[in-house]
Amino acid sequence: MTMNPKLIFFPIIMLLFIGCDSSNSSTNSSDCLFLNESLGCDGNCSTTPLKNDECGICDGDGSTCEGLWNVYYDVSVPIAGFQFEVNEGNIINASGGAATEAGLSVSNSPSTVLAFSFSGATIPPGTGTLISLEITGDSNSFCIKDLVLSNIGGDSIPAIIENCNTIKYSE
Repeated sequence: MTMNPKLIFFPIIMLLFIGCDSSNSSTNSSDCLFLNESLGCDGNCSTTPLKNDECGICDGDGSTCEGLWNVYYDVSVPIAGFQFEVNEGNIINASGGAATEAGLSVSNSPSTVLAFSFSGATIPPGTGTLISLEITGDSNSFCIKDLVLSNIGGDSIPAIIENCNTIKYSE
């Protein structure tokens, strides 16, 4: 008895077809590369890929990690001290970031943060997290105001506030 070649190849072709179909059921990064796109936070291809921030929030700005609200800085001069208020919420604690790394003494009230150095330490020029605040309330409505930055001589450093939580040097 001879086997019909169609009966042998038909099951093999069907297995290959089913295997290929099931592998295309989810998007992977090689599909996106082929399409000249990248994966977004949801795992789908996108021409403008979204990324998770350091808090794990898709397309977030990294300002709200583990109940903390970060205040960032972008300056080209050393910072010897700073003070600002937060317009909403209640500040529970202020710590971390470049202020703590530089050895500044940090204190806070429910609405104000103050940091300075008894030893003359400064935050070097650059960018990063200035300080992390633990605040109760809706973080989407928080904004710093009444900002004062000072240099080692106690003189005011001109600065502006961007996006409610970024301090930028302005000449």
